[in-house]
Amino acid sequence: MAARKLHIGGTCACEGWEILNIQPGAWVDHVGQADDLSRFADQTFTALYASHVLEHLDYQSSLPRALAEWHRVLTPGGQLHLSVPDLDILCQLFLNRDELNSQERFQVMRMMFGGHIDAHDFHQTGLNEDILSTYLREAGFGGIERVASFDLFDDTSTFVFKGRLISLNLLAQKAGVCAEAPSHPPTIGNAVPAASPTAAKAKQRPVGTSAAWGQGYCTATTYGGYSFRELAPNWIDYALLGQRQRSPRQQEGSAFSYLELGSGMGVGLCLLAAAYPEGQFVGIDFHPSHIAHSQWLAEALQLANITFHEGDFLQLAKDGNAFPSEHAQQFDYAVAHGILSWISEPVRQALFNLAASQLRSGGVFYCSYNCFPGWLERTAFKALADLERQRMGPDGLMAALGRANHTLSNLLMPDAPGQAALARSLPGLATQLREIQKLNKVDYLCGEYGSENWQPFYVGQVHQLAAVHKLSFVASASMPENHPLLLPKHLSELITNEPDGLIRQALFDLTINQSFRRDLFVKGPITLSRTAQEQLLAHQSLRLATSPALDPEAINKATQIQTSMGTVGVSGSHFQIMETLLGSEAVSLADLHQGLGISVSELTQMISLLLHAGRLGLDRGAAGEAAKAPCRAVNQRLMELMTTGHNLNYLAAPAIGHGAQPFSMLDAFVLAGIEQGLDGEVLSSCVWMGMEAAAVEMRGADGQLLTDPQQCLQQISQHIDTFRSTTLPRLVRLGIVDHAC
Repeated sequence: MAARKLHIGGTCACEGWEILNIQPGAWVDHVGQADDLSRFADQTFTALYASHVLEHLDYQSSLPRALAEWHRVLTPGGQLHLSVPDLDILCQLFLNRDELNSQERFQVMRMMFGGHIDAHDFHQTGLNEDILSTYLREAGFGGIERVASFDLFDDTSTFVFKGRLISLNLLAQKAGVCAEAPSHPPTIGNAVPAASPTAAKAKQRPVGTSAAWGQGYCTATTYGGYSFRELAPNWIDYALLGQRQRSPRQQEGSAFSYLELGSGMGVGLCLLAAAYPEGQFVGIDFHPSHIAHSQWLAEALQLANITFHEGDFLQLAKDGNAFPSEHAQQFDYAVAHGILSWISEPVRQALFNLAASQLRSGGVFYCSYNCFPGWLERTAFKALADLERQRMGPDGLMAALGRANHTLSNLLMPDAPGQAALARSLPGLATQLREIQKLNKVDYLCGEYGSENWQPFYVGQVHQLAAVHKLSFVASASMPENHPLLLPKHLSELITNEPDGLIRQALFDLTINQSFRRDLFVKGPITLSRTAQEQLLAHQSLRLATSPALDPEAINKATQIQTSMGTVGVSGSHFQIMETLLGSEAVSLADLHQGLGISVSELTQMISLLLHAGRLGLDRGAAGEAAKAPCRAVNQRLMELMTTGHNLNYLAAPAIGHGAQPFSMLDAFVLAGIEQGLDGEVLSSCVWMGMEAAAVEMRGADGQLLTDPQQCLQQISQHIDTFRSTTLPRLVRLGIVDHAC
């Protein structure tokens, strides 16, 4: 049966949690009292959460009865997250006549005895750590631990009054052996109940803290395992070619060496190593948990062309001889995705120094980063979150982010005093706050907003830093951004007529309100002649990366492409001709040029847009064919790891080498069944059994937890239909699976 979790006294929906409240509400799943859980069988829930509930119960009867019930319904090893007003803190505050006036002391009194706003808002018990721990032990709980916050819900467990956290937050455990319940349970589209052998280590430190060795970077949690197509060698090569720059490689399939600085959990680099067996890959990261996971993954996937090393950029840049690779100073590609905005100034200097010193002449450095002006609005959120974090302490990062978001959202409400001025100054802030609030990725939020050195940049700052290290900007890895002519005419003319390259980039960023750049720098750029560029472009092959858009509605949707410059349209007739020419095979750009009858400039713009939209892939030709067998073996091992609960959500795509295919645990079970010749109800039932064995929750289209087996089977059946019609053809087209299945 899928893991279940219960929020006692909750009022707001949160993925993976059922809500029990004494009063009915829009998000309440169960109406009832906290001390009566008789509707639930023994060992029903892997986790319980109750914030400011126990103080409402009588300490002689209902409180011990509630704890006994909570203990009963927990599975062995299940956790209780418990928050109550801390009587010790409230007493200290109340007696502090020097700092609190009479009105403030009245507020403290209400915290002790309840707000009395309705029949349920009366406190019958006062609790401190000693008293509450005694009650917990008597109910059978162990492993009792005080924490600053749970980072699960935005509620009174994180309320701060006069600089003091007024809540006592305890974790307690029911005795027994049980796998740790993930803080965000997997769903049908995100089946990730376990992360890695190192995940438990990362969770031991409260979210928000940073170790001394972190140099201001948030080290409390590991970063997520992601894959970014812009880091692929052939994607970088094509972006360079579009700007008449020579590739570090002689041709597709040539041997090369590749360095990732800040390789994180190693997932993306392992996927590249699988898709490019002719390459040699090295990952460097200073977080020991990142490297432990990366080394484990590379070994589990049996990749022989990749190594990972723990290393500090400052130390490596200072002592070049300490670089842990036989490829030192011999890399064709070096990449650093996103980290520039999260590290301190000395480390930024070391990053560029290291990239430049380790690249061969003619090598390329990919560096992406948060930038202005697009991040101007979010600086208000970050500044307030930093102040909240100072007030809450180092362990309160997630609570600080939640409180800052809540406060700013209130300031932007239509009837809020001063709203007009703030909204006028920061018109996009409300939308960005909603996007931040929707994110269910603690790893990303900690990495993005937890760094003490967080700093977006204007493009000139980064390009001038690169120039100091003999690195020249040549192109963007965001393909459409290499074509300012896609902008309205008066804007494109303003940009393209500017003779200074750096000012031209600054004008482009200001024009589109740029928020994230993916810059490509070359160590000793070589400009190709127009003829040489066109010859190389003519030999570049492309293939469809998605199912063809056949009906008019699908074609209309596919030709409206979202970019950093806004929505850009592609000619519907040209789009149809191109997809017809491509069919199920790769076609050269020269053949597409002849078939479409448009200029090279128009064609390359169109291809850049369709690559950006994910409709096209850069075909690797014979190199891709040679990579298929070893890559499929790696993908098979990835799927086996997925079905045993590891958080690995991609497969490598050997035919194109970029755009690793998103792939879930559910997809892995479906594909395994299809390969075994299963179909219909038998296939659905086998997939459902696999999901149950992995303790994965399933949710409907409305996000609600599905507990009825028939509903789950129906959901799986619908997913199988989509998998057969859309996902499987794409897997075949990208060389991930064989036609035979």
